Parts: sequence; C-alpha cells; structure tokens
Amino acid sequence: MNKNFTFLKMHIRICLFFLALLFFLWGCKKDTEPAKQVYDPNKPIELSRFLPDSGGVGTQMVIEGANFGSDTSLIKVFINNKPAPLVGASASALYVLVPSRANQGLVKIQVGKGEQVQEIISKNEFKYIFMPAVSTLVGFTDKDGKTAIVDGAFDKAQFEEPYWMTFDQNKNIYLIEQRRGLRFINMAKKEVKTLFRSGKGMDRPRTLSFSPSWDTLYVTNDQWDERGLSTAAMTPASGFTEWNSLIYNKTTNGGAAHPQTGDFFYNSYEKGEVFKWNKENNASELLFRVDDNNWEFNIQFAPSGDFAYIVVVNQHYILKSRYNRQTRKLEAPVHFVGGRGRAGHNDGVGVDARFDTPHQGAFDESDNFYVADVFNHCIRKISPQGVVSTFAGRPRSAGYADGALRDAQFDQPYGIIYDPATGTFYVADLINRRIRTISIE
Repeated sequence: MNKNFTFLKMHIRICLFFLALLFFLWGCKKDTEPAKQVYDPNKPIELSRFLPDSGGVGTQMVIEGANFGSDTSLIKVFINNKPAPLVGASASALYVLVPSRANQGLVKIQVGKGEQVQEIISKNEFKYIFMPAVSTLVGFTDKDGKTAIVDGAFDKAQFEEPYWMTFDQNKNIYLIEQRRGLRFINMAKKEVKTLFRSGKGMDRPRTLSFSPSWDTLYVTNDQWDERGLSTAAMTPASGFTEWNSLIYNKTTNGGAAHPQTGDFFYNSYEKGEVFKWNKENNASELLFRVDDNNWEFNIQFAPSGDFAYIVVVNQHYILKSRYNRQTRKLEAPVHFVGGRGRAGHNDGVGVDARFDTPHQGAFDESDNFYVADVFNHCIRKISPQGVVSTFAGRPRSAGYADGALRDAQFDQPYGIIYDPATGTFYVADLINRRIRTISIE
C-alpha cells in the first residue's frame, strides 16, 4: 500500500510538472523567438530544491534555483556523480532525467565553461528506487520480420527459434535453437557462435544441463526409436562442439543433473516415465511414472538440490519431487500448482492457478521459481508455498515491447535462466527471435 502510494505521488508530481511546462511553453510562444536567458558568471548559481526526491531510471526531475541560463551546452547535472541527461533549462529551472542505477546521493550542478565553471551541490540526497525492467540483449529481425542463424557480435547476431538455455561457470550462455542446434553466447566478448547444427541422430535437442564440475554438458534428444539417441554428453575438450552418445531411449524431452551429486535424471514422453542414469555401469533405472502416457515434461532442480519441479508442458501443471539424499533418487512427485490438463491464465494458489504450456523455469535465491508460460506470453512467479503470480509480460497478449515488467511484451517465451550475481533473468523469446533480459534498473 505504501509503495503504491509513493508511486502515485511521484506520478502526480510528474503530471503537474508537464502541465507547468506546457503552460510555460505556451506563454513563451510569440511571433518572434523569446530572449535567451544568459548565465552570468559574475553571479552565483543557486539550487533551492529538486522534485521529486526519489524515483527510478527515467524519472523526470525538476531542479529549481537561479542563474542557470538556458544554454544547455553550458550545464551539466549529476546525481550521485552519475551524469543525468538534461532535457531543458531556464534561468530558474532545469529539467533532467534520472540515470540508470544512480543509487542514493547528492544532486550536483555545473554551469559555465573553462575557468568560469561554477558548481553547486544539494544539501539533501536523491533516493534512487530500483525497478525491474525488460530489455533486449541480442537478436533482431529485418523490416519484414525475417531472421536467420547468424553468428558474430551482438549487433550482427540473429536467432531463429531460441528455446532452452543454461549458464556455464563463467556465466556464458548455451542456447538450444529448436530443431536447429546449439549456440554459444559469449557474455564477455558480446559475441554469438554456433557450436553444432542438428542432424546425424541429434535432430531435436530439447534440454541442457551441466554437471556440478562443469566438465559435462548433457543434451537430451527427442526421437521415436528406442535404440536412438536419448542423451548426449559434450565436454570442454572439443569446446562443446562435438557430442558423444550417452543414453539410448525414445521420446526424451527433459533431463537434469543434480546440482551437488551430479546424478542425472531424464524422462520418456511415451509412457510418462522418469529414469535415473547410473554412470558407473552406464545403465538406466526406472523410478516412477509421472501420470499418464504422452506427458511432455522436463525436470528442473532447485539450487539446494533438495527437490525438483517436474514441469508438465502439454498438460499445463507442475509437480514437485523430493530428492532423497540417502538413496540419491527422486521420489514420486506430488501435484504442486496448475490445473491438470486445464490451460488458461489465472494467478492463484496451488491447483487454482492456470498456465498455458509452461516450459523452462529458473530459481532465485529464495527458491521462487520463474517459469516461461509460452502461450500466455509472460513469465510467471511461483513461491515455495505455491502462490502463482504474473511477473513480467502482458497475459494472453503476444508482442514485442521493452519496458516496465507489466508493460513489456513477449511472444512465446520458452526459456529462462537467472544470474543471482547481477539479479538478471535471461529469456529465450522464441517468436521475437531475441534474447531478452529482466533486470533491476
């Protein structure tokens, strides 16, 4: 309630400022240009107050004072020593935008050139309010909405159907392009390259999961031959450009390594089965059936390793399975959130919530689970208690728009991962052909 009231007050202030600005511009409009208000270096500049005293990135701030002049080339404004874009100026008022991640600090104004520069600093601090926002990291389409698999720098790289992602130990991103292969996003160099193209038995890669030691990348593969490739292993020796057959089964559309023990679990869509693969004897053990035949699902461990969520993609609900550390096996799951076989959009608790094709999810530091809800075109948040809410995007409204969480738009988001070091989510936005970010600004 207090947070909403604070934002309401801020928006009222902004609206009042814009009204005042309109009246000012209307009053100054004459047949001839108004006289330029000149800064006088022989008089001190004054700073009486700034409004609002708090806000996030892009907040419009009015600074009141005297002897600023109207020549914006002579004026610089800083908030906590970060340059603030100057939009307009008069002798007694400056109009600036709050820069990103300004944090809490004083407002500083510099006016003049060379030896005639004067500086004044506010007595009160501006309080920066961090607000999550959606933006685009990499990827684009041409004027006709077309794209291709293109490697290169971020401003050149393109994607066709970004689908499932995972981090390596250096926070670089490995990305499956649906039915197309594996891409690598080098975050330090801001480059994208293709590691392999699908084919030769790896025709439909579905999920990625690293071993705890980062020496093996497990890639599941979905196909209908029980003697065909179910899971492949990739290693740093080839730069993750070559895969080796590891497990043979059919219709595997999900697999995950335990984050501490490295135990690997995978599924079979045909009979809704979950298996544990034993590295010692290269054999698989059937653990349980999830529910019914033709249940498409994936397995995603919490960072603690205490449990995994089983996201049933084509039946629109999520199960929870406890990891038994004595047996080192996943136990038979229980229904956690969503309606079995009931697609829709509804924020709520437990089985009252509704999803429409939930897919990959990501855990934050508090075990909240953020899942890409494909045909609701948004990201949903699931608390450890089973409370489901809409985190980002406009439910049931596909599109492409960056901005505030609930103003932004996605078009069939399939993948999501989270970097706790920066508090940033990365989203594989399939139809928009882009990698989006959700970060604190």
